[in-house]
Amino acid sequence: MELTLFIIVGAIAVVTAVMMLISENAVHSALFLVLNFACIAFFFLMLSGAFLAMVQITVYAGAIMVLFLFVIMLLGAERLRPEQNPRFPWMVPAAIALALIFLVTVSLAIIRGEVGASSRQIEQPYVRAVNAVDQLEAVDVYLDGALIAENLAYGEASAFTPWERGRYDITLYPAGAEEPLATAKVDLNRGEAISFTALGTRADPLLVVADEDLRGTDRSDALRVTVVNGVRSVERIDVVRGTDPVASEILIDDLPYGAASRPVLITGGTTDLSVFSDGVRRDRLMTFSDRTLTPEQGHLWVFTTRARPDNSFDNVFLSLESNALPSFGGPTSIGLTLFARYILPMQMVAVVLLVAMIGTIIFTRDMLAPRRVFVRRLANPPAELQAPIAPEAASRSSLEG
Repeated sequence: MELTLFIIVGAIAVVTAVMMLISENAVHSALFLVLNFACIAFFFLMLSGAFLAMVQITVYAGAIMVLFLFVIMLLGAERLRPEQNPRFPWMVPAAIALALIFLVTVSLAIIRGEVGASSRQIEQPYVRAVNAVDQLEAVDVYLDGALIAENLAYGEASAFTPWERGRYDITLYPAGAEEPLATAKVDLNRGEAISFTALGTRADPLLVVADEDLRGTDRSDALRVTVVNGVRSVERIDVVRGTDPVASEILIDDLPYGAASRPVLITGGTTDLSVFSDGVRRDRLMTFSDRTLTPEQGHLWVFTTRARPDNSFDNVFLSLESNALPSFGGPTSIGLTLFARYILPMQMVAVVLLVAMIGTIIFTRDMLAPRRVFVRRLANPPAELQAPIAPEAASRSSLEG
């Protein structure tokens, strides 16, 4: 029943659109456009968009079309008649033929695309590498023999790369070396964003698999954070927002060394971040002041230390931001799909049609009839514009007087 209604109303919409274009009377064209708007409103009702249907009726078919009709009748456009011998008689049949070809092409694309029968797209996992190995300036990272990061400097991360699902061996090498430093196994599932984080030292490296969540959030002030613990001096850490170990907001609790937390949703803004040792006595290990947390981004935080030449240590905080990946079915994903697959091709066709319309106007501008020249006549012309009296008439009037 729904398909039958769609076909009937769609046919009416197409016929009214064609009649609007080929009608010789401007008022009739406007009325056909009103009927076409009513068909579009019916489509909105079929999609359970009652509000949009009423807006279509009241705004477009109502207010705007009333304005169109008022302007048409005010300018007398309904009394215009086409010329008897058009300059380009083939233009109207050619336009109708091109419109039919375009309509058939779009219909075939929609039918073969099976839009209604499309299933959920299987999302690929994304992978990248992060180098946080002390005493190692650059690394190479391989995934089952495939290079995913080459000559990756300390404190940097490679770009996310889509990968196939499955079980892989991740291997860490010094840049340009043939002997591996560390290996690990990882399972890549759909929709995951995995950051292979290299920690520790050159003598004792460690590979940590951090599963980030790069899906967009419904809140414009929120972000998701994944924390990796690379602080070797303690077994477990707590990450808090602020500097007070008791009153501050705890973001990550009881995270062991060489592990990654689950993604946590927090509020963005500028804040202080502190790392405390976990337990009864919470010692402050490091504090980072005035850190800006960018909303609507994916954040990977790596807390670690780096040795100096004098055997002292620097506290290191690596904050790696990534653009959120649009999730299937979300507003961003739907918007990108509609624009890239449907709206963009239609807009390109619209640009071509606009160029064709401009060319048609240029070709037919000589068809306009020349304007008639009207001589203005004044009922009471001023004295300086009156015709002078001839000499004979002046002498005759003087004799008579």
